[in-house]
Amino acid sequence: MTFQTVQLAGKKFVILAEDDFRKLQSRAEEISAQDKGDIAEAKRRKAAGPAKPYSELRKKLGLA
Repeated sequence: MTFQTVQLAGKKFVILAEDDFRKLQSRAEEISAQDKGDIAEAKRRKAAGPAKPYSELRKKLGLA
């Protein structure tokens, strides 16, 4: 990856090749899509309510 660091008005900026930028951008979109899936799953689990204790489950199944 080829890049150059530049300082303008006291702020640092990075200049990099367009193809490298596109690769980074597509990777960020992949991560973002995965994060959205993780958030949806967490919301689904939270909506389902808290997990039941193992002892309750054993009683319900007739194993206790």
